[in-house]
Amino acid sequence: MQFNEPERPAFGETILPMINVVFLLLIFLMLMGHISQRPALDIDPAESALSEEKGASLMLFVDAQGAVQFQSHMQRDEAFAALKAALQEDTEARDLVIRADAGADFAKVLDLAQMFQPYSKGEVKLEVRQR
Repeated sequence: MQFNEPERPAFGETILPMINVVFLLLIFLMLMGHISQRPALDIDPAESALSEEKGASLMLFVDAQGAVQFQSHMQRDEAFAALKAALQEDTEARDLVIRADAGADFAKVLDLAQMFQPYSKGEVKLEVRQR
């Protein structure tokens, strides 16, 4: 006696290939994207006609009221201590870039540059916006 196997219901198209493609796109975007830290301070740099090439450097942010930020450190003493430690541990001799607001007191920004110059193995630079 022969029994016919009942026909299995046809499944619709599988979404597995689409999931694979989305996953690969996600990996590609994560690898090729550039993630940078946005400063918590609102800074509008001064303008300059000169341009400088940018590389890996340590960034110190100064807003118009004189508040400073280095990485995630917002308190002045904490930011200065973290910056000094980073400059002393720096093996690549990266530059220290001070990004100051155009309304910041220039004398105070200059004092900051002079204060951190002895700790820096690279240059201490003031970053400005191109015209």
